[in-house]
Amino acid sequence: MFREFFLQGRFTSCLFAWIGLVIIVLHALLRAYIKYRMNDWYGRFYDLGGSAAEFGSGDVQTREQGRRQICELLVEFGMLCIPSVVIHPLVGLVTNMWTLNWRMRLMKTYIARWRVDDKKVENGNQRVHEDTQRFSRGIQGCCVVVLDSVLTLITFTPLLIRLGSEVQPIGLFDAWLFLLCAIIAVAGILISVFLGWPLVHLEVENQRVEADLRKKLVLLEEDPTSATTPLLSHFKRILQDVRTNYHLLYKRFAAFSLWLGAYEQSMAILPYLLAAPLLFSNDDDRRITLGKVTMLSNAFGNVFSSLNILSDRWIEVTDFLSVRKRLLEWESHVTMPPTSGTRVLIEPAIIEVECTTRDEGCVEGSR
Repeated sequence: MFREFFLQGRFTSCLFAWIGLVIIVLHALLRAYIKYRMNDWYGRFYDLGGSAAEFGSGDVQTREQGRRQICELLVEFGMLCIPSVVIHPLVGLVTNMWTLNWRMRLMKTYIARWRVDDKKVENGNQRVHEDTQRFSRGIQGCCVVVLDSVLTLITFTPLLIRLGSEVQPIGLFDAWLFLLCAIIAVAGILISVFLGWPLVHLEVENQRVEADLRKKLVLLEEDPTSATTPLLSHFKRILQDVRTNYHLLYKRFAAFSLWLGAYEQSMAILPYLLAAPLLFSNDDDRRITLGKVTMLSNAFGNVFSSLNILSDRWIEVTDFLSVRKRLLEWESHVTMPPTSGTRVLIEPAIIEVECTTRDEGCVEGSR
């Protein structure tokens, strides 16, 4: 699945694959930098806003200075938002084209190796058509989310350690906030995997029964006489399989969603529980400002989200793992040693489907 896109095919196709990957990495770096700057901006903004009530009614010079500072902060906020308006959509376009080329390269390879023999794999058409689409979409999300999480973690970990040294409910070591965040995230991942792993098998089974139903409907549409029994009887077993599988899937999803909802809401309030009481601390050395509370909450949330990507996106992970499993089964089938009854449907040396970044689709060309 990776070799076909990055190492095989024409030079221009491989070059676009690597350039697209570099663009995605650079975009993730930019997003992490903007989040870091925004976190610092929130701290200064809330500190300035919190001090506004302390300005005397007759202190005109102080109020004028406050208005000037708040305007400067708003201009800075606008400058930080410009990449979201301009750069993000352009990178999104490049990423979409990149994943489309990956899918087309996989489809080309699988079609070229398609064969008919006595060792069949069910629903080969779905694996080549639909599963490649879902795989490419999953890769797109995986690249964006994982890179964003790793770079955010690298960016915010030093800040969270520094804030941990400044926010001290009791005498603790500097990295206490980061260690607490990491322990909670790891525990959450383990519980999420335990509760969510059966969803992978259920999703694979769900794709199988849905494909069987779709196949029967297509055959019925092409040849209405293919149903030798009344239609409802003809579809009775497959409809029951669909119902049973979805019932199991929904029950697992409900249990997992219940756990994930409680877990995420608890983590959203935890930094405030730790830091907010220090706003009114009797100890001057431990008293903090509203801006510091906001910075700590944002930094804690970013680090926690980076460490907790598996739990937070387990539904997407389940779908991606199930599709990957089906494609690996298909690749194993098309690359196994041929049997005596093997017949290759398309010779790779004769027909090639070539997709470029300029094409909207695939163009067949003879060699």
